[in-house]
Amino acid sequence: MKLIQWILGRKNRLFGGFFIYGNCIRRLPIKTIAYVDGFNLYFGSLRGTAYRWLDLSALVKRLCHEQNPGCELLSIKYYTADIKAKLSSHGEASCKAQQDYLLSLQAYSKSNGIPLKVVKGKYNIQPKEYYAHQEPVDFNQKQAVWVAEEKQTDVAIAVDLLCDAFDNHCDQVVILSNDSDLAPALSVVKSRWPDMKIGVVAPIRGEGRQPSADLKAIADWTRHGIKEQELKTAQLPNKVTTRKRAISKPEHW
Repeated sequence: MKLIQWILGRKNRLFGGFFIYGNCIRRLPIKTIAYVDGFNLYFGSLRGTAYRWLDLSALVKRLCHEQNPGCELLSIKYYTADIKAKLSSHGEASCKAQQDYLLSLQAYSKSNGIPLKVVKGKYNIQPKEYYAHQEPVDFNQKQAVWVAEEKQTDVAIAVDLLCDAFDNHCDQVVILSNDSDLAPALSVVKSRWPDMKIGVVAPIRGEGRQPSADLKAIADWTRHGIKEQELKTAQLPNKVTTRKRAISKPEHW
């Protein structure tokens, strides 16, 4: 049969692009890569919940399909950093739990056909001095505190975004973050590759918080928050078999 028409533009894909082959009409998948800011997701949606044993592939796939059933999730890139026992509530057990989670997450995602890459930055702890929280501010009084800072995540996401767009790896990028520092990179993607669709999922809880206005202004679509039920139903099995060993969900999670 003769190919009559091919509609391949990225703009068409997101809203139901298709090609006609003879008398058959087939929809084109919207090839999507997701970029997950791990610390932003944790502090925005997971901290203090029972849902930290999160199956990211299930959650991201659900969120993308809700936006458009034609989405084909190619891969997930998860950005994080190794935490420090000094500022962790369970000390070394917290560090082990994080590493076990990352291994389980990659193994389980791979078994479900969705590659998941963990990209690690740096997690620094430094003593600093800040003014005491009082009104009016006493500029002669400072308090010594430990300050934890995650480094390199926003830069790593920005670099991967630009490389994937330049190499034509996908039709849509989906960002799970509410960090406005990503706005310049997304703006470049939109200006250089205007057909590339950009989705933003702001992992925030509570009515008082809003998605970043800078990210929202660039995105083609924005999701305000992740529902508790969505987190609850997107959990890894209590025991995950990895290439080296079986890993159980941490008891304190």
